[in-house]
Amino acid sequence: MPVRQLAPDIFQITLPTPFPVGPVHAYLLWGDPLTLVDTGVYDRASEAALRAALAELGVAPQDLQQIVISHSHLDHVGQARWLAAAGGADVLAHPLAVARIADFHGHAARAMAWSDQLLAQGGAPPEQWPMAQAFYAIIPRLTEDVAVQRCLDEGDTLRAGGKEWQVLFCPGHSSDLICLYRPQQRLLISSDHLIAHISSNALVEPPQPGQTARRLPLIEYWQALERVAALDLDQVLPGHGEVITDHRALLAARREQRERRLQRIAAAVDGTALTAWQVVQAIFPNLAGVDIFLGLSEAIGHLDMLMAQGRVSARQETEEGEIRYQGV
Repeated sequence: MPVRQLAPDIFQITLPTPFPVGPVHAYLLWGDPLTLVDTGVYDRASEAALRAALAELGVAPQDLQQIVISHSHLDHVGQARWLAAAGGADVLAHPLAVARIADFHGHAARAMAWSDQLLAQGGAPPEQWPMAQAFYAIIPRLTEDVAVQRCLDEGDTLRAGGKEWQVLFCPGHSSDLICLYRPQQRLLISSDHLIAHISSNALVEPPQPGQTARRLPLIEYWQALERVAALDLDQVLPGHGEVITDHRALLAARREQRERRLQRIAAAVDGTALTAWQVVQAIFPNLAGVDIFLGLSEAIGHLDMLMAQGRVSARQETEEGEIRYQGV
């Protein structure tokens, strides 16, 4: 169902993507200012689906007044440029998304160069490096550069669809992800921060411009998830999949899953110094294609968490050399 009314002023628009995760949801917030949260990828199928959905609702693209980008991944920002150009809608996003979505080619090039360093330090064999290159190379093909007119950050209030929304900064899956919270209706637009049928990847990213250290995505992700767990919510509207009506039960299951994985990785490096690639081979032995890079990201995130807990140490002989992890 491409269009689904979830509340008197909230319409979920489901758009196709070429990715294994399947369709992505955008949300039209009805009222003044008329606001679209996320836009889908930029390809013919997604554009046709979005145009049809808006027409079904009696909305022309030029009627949009605001376009909120939950985070900089291409299945959420892809169509923002043409939509904004149609009628001059303002584009809103987190400050960390601004430079990235203004220059997707530059971002992809920097990320590909950095991924080579990450893979080398992770101990991945050179023949696997093109998999990470492919992960980033697709970015400029399914989105367009877009300028942000207003930044949204933790603690901001956004008026959208005739209602006030609180902005929550929830990094982890992406370093620039925001959620929108309406406490009076016990409602959260979570984007990819919380999805019912899959656990969102906490993706390892290059350091922010001007910084040398990368962020710790899985640690940040769980810090933000625990904040969401504390909210009283009746509905969580995700970027993919079904509406969530019991977020605390879902998060309890995810905690158990996380602890099991931490235990497996801690056991793998107990008494043996392993690279992140060797950890991937131990816990995700059947990965192929771009999933190899996602698996490496997952392994590094859990190793970061084990190090923060004092259960694992890391050793690197040279700046470019492999990093080996071992239980303490």
